[in-house]
Amino acid sequence: MKLSNRAESVRIQENDVAGDEDFDFIIIGSGAASITAALVAKEAGARPLILEKTDKVGGSTAMSGGVAWMPANPLQQAAGIADSYEKARAYLDACAGDVGPASSPERRHAFLVEAPRVVQFLQDRGMQFVHAEGYSDYHEGQKPGGVARSRSLVGQIYDARRLGAWRDRLRRNAGTPPILMHEAGALGHNGRTWKSRRTFVKVGLRLLRNKLGADLVGNGMAIQGRLLEIALNAGIPIWLNAAVRGFLIEDRRVVGVEALVDGAPRRLRAEKGVLINAGGFSHNLEMRNAYQQHPIGTDWTNANPGDTGEVQQAAIDLGADVALMEQSWWVSVSIAPDGSKLIHPFDMSKPYSMLVDTGGERYVNESTSYMEVGIQMYARDKVVPAVPSWLISDSRHRNRYMWAGRPAGEPPREWIDSGYMVRADTIEELASKCGIPADRLRQTVDRFNGFAASGVDEDFHRGESAYDRFAGDPTVKPNPNLGPIEKPPFYAVRLYPGDVGTCGGLMTDEFARVLRPDGSVIEGLYATGNSTASVMGRSYPGAGASIGASMTFGFIAARHATGANV
Repeated sequence: MKLSNRAESVRIQENDVAGDEDFDFIIIGSGAASITAALVAKEAGARPLILEKTDKVGGSTAMSGGVAWMPANPLQQAAGIADSYEKARAYLDACAGDVGPASSPERRHAFLVEAPRVVQFLQDRGMQFVHAEGYSDYHEGQKPGGVARSRSLVGQIYDARRLGAWRDRLRRNAGTPPILMHEAGALGHNGRTWKSRRTFVKVGLRLLRNKLGADLVGNGMAIQGRLLEIALNAGIPIWLNAAVRGFLIEDRRVVGVEALVDGAPRRLRAEKGVLINAGGFSHNLEMRNAYQQHPIGTDWTNANPGDTGEVQQAAIDLGADVALMEQSWWVSVSIAPDGSKLIHPFDMSKPYSMLVDTGGERYVNESTSYMEVGIQMYARDKVVPAVPSWLISDSRHRNRYMWAGRPAGEPPREWIDSGYMVRADTIEELASKCGIPADRLRQTVDRFNGFAASGVDEDFHRGESAYDRFAGDPTVKPNPNLGPIEKPPFYAVRLYPGDVGTCGGLMTDEFARVLRPDGSVIEGLYATGNSTASVMGRSYPGAGASIGASMTFGFIAARHATGANV
């Protein structure tokens, strides 16, 4: 689909462009996959160049939880966790299903074979990974081959002072404390367990160190910060404020890019190829309206500001095929009174809460993968209006647990006064304020409360998987994810299908080469990450599935383009 005369509108006229500059491998975007690919190319003796259109390094990786799902990785083995290619393949096959060539058998094989090698490659060059113990595969116990103790890795807490002059060029996720993502489960218990208290102390000490002059960062900033340090030490050039506007083509082969660098047009040659790792189109309203399910827009996304889709569109204009464009990495969000988007997967997993459509009915396991919740929200919306849905809770949920990282306890006055958080003394009053049929909501609450008493969610199996329980409250029995909604006051908040990036895009093969609709290769053009149709299909098998695949196919692309043997 061609949305506009975009290619013509951004094409740089030859007589306006400075002379050619030669590199071997140009990488568009500066996320984790980009640095991984650049390191491979550098060690192969090639001249890589990373182009980042914003003034910050890190893209979606830096703004994420900083987790990479890498089955059968070396840290798993060191932790004594049994895993294998065969086990991981059974699980990936069960999660991704049959979505066509976007997640072909060859691509799945390439990802599972190369992912452990990527981990070892980066560790050998100074990357410090930590096994995310307990951060279970999202569908463990529900699909064959899942691992409860985690296949995911996070970056060790990083002191950004190590970046020197580049310290302020690392993209930051404002307000995020220095935590490792798998610590979120214990933090979410809000001090109700000894593990939670120990974790609060650990994070508190990091915050104290920052007050004393350190610059400790966690989550995506930790993994991206250390990768940036490794890249700088390797002498890899990274150009900021460098927006790619088109491709150089010779004999139907991509041989470079046209870009605006600090506002000046440049023609940059890449004899061995170009890798697109520029993210998706979360902030591109035209593309979202054209490709995605409705209602949709750009108001609910938490993707990085550079996620605007023009590089994907430029590849489409070259003849690239696309797939899975209707999908994003969905994550439930609410819109706070100040307009900020608050993320809620772990909040809605806690006891004493449930998600209902506008008819007052549950339609999903609230504790399952956030990706699955988003898919089910849109599916439900085709039957009963469910965008937005309502998260219903009682006073214990508000008093015991944080809300999008905000403290537990009495809601801020502006939340209630603005209507962001609806409060009522009875379920019937709450239903009336939300426009939900009171009798239906009462029936749903009563049925849910029965499940909480028995510990068995007969409708959606909430609390049965290790991932469900990861974010539950282990002090609540018999099911850590279920608690009766019966203690007033009651609360309701609108939840929307937000996202942290789109996950449909360019079709690629097992070597990360971009393909045309007939399956032929656009020579010299590679792609990975959210710029591509995901190898995970319409699923999210475990924490960091997007970053893990992105890094792996960046590694594969650079090896293929440069002939590297690393």
